Amino acid sequence: MDKLFYLIIEGIKNTWRHKSNALTAIFSLFILLYIIGLVSIVEQNAFKVMQYLRSKYKIEVFFNEDLTNEEAIGLIHKIKKINGVKNATLITKEDAMRIFKDQFGENIIDLLGYNPLPASSVVNVERNMSDLLKIDPIIKEIKSIEFVDEINYQGNLIRKIERTFKIIANYLPFFMGLIILIIGLIIYNLIKVSIYARRETIKSLQLIGATKLFVRLPFIFEGILISIISVLLIYPALILTSIGAKYFINNYTVFDINLNVDPFMLVWLLILVILISILASYRAVSNFLK
Repeated sequence: MDKLFYLIIEGIKNTWRHKSNALTAIFSLFILLYIIGLVSIVEQNAFKVMQYLRSKYKIEVFFNEDLTNEEAIGLIHKIKKINGVKNATLITKEDAMRIFKDQFGENIIDLLGYNPLPASSVVNVERNMSDLLKIDPIIKEIKSIEFVDEINYQGNLIRKIERTFKIIANYLPFFMGLIILIIGLIIYNLIKVSIYARRETIKSLQLIGATKLFVRLPFIFEGILISIISVLLIYPALILTSIGAKYFINNYTVFDINLNVDPFMLVWLLILVILISILASYRAVSNFLK
């Protein structure tokens, strides 16, 4: 136990001896971990944004003019059975007449003597699909239903939003992996500088019979200490960022999203960076001890 305590103290002393390098490493790790934290927050809330956008996707289906409200109800049931459709709301001929009057201020029966407006339906798509929502097959199936006269929808916009979401989701792991690699390189180079500065001491320890593990541990503890400091600085920074982003989103956009920083994020960031520190430090010392 005393030996372990001694090695930890040596790791802290190493950090203090090279405090300028340590501060540079802490700042670099802070920036990279901050980016990882932001990406994690975005990933946690991106699906909420996609759900919100999907709730705004509207497919307007107009039936033949001669179709009665009762017949239209039967078609509504068919539309609801289509894969990817969440619900379909009937707009009767009488509803269409009231909408016309609200928009144009005129009674269409007074103008034409009869009601030419057809029954229609507003179709909403599924919001909770984790995969890409394919709107074209839905439209194709609706068109295949007898007595469907016309369909209005923003097909290009829906496809662009869905494709963008899918691209981001596909490339996010590679981006995270690149940042993790950079973190490892920063710690690796920091430990190499620390080893080089103490190379004579390391050689003396080897001459008196010190084991490789005894030589390695202070440098490993140095890497872990720097990593822990970086992570502890990250959490308040992410909290402040989420508060600012929440204020901006709720006050200046149409989205109503409650951004939160998961406390568990601090735990897995800490575990991640400690593991990277151990591997990078171990590798740096091993290269010197060969």
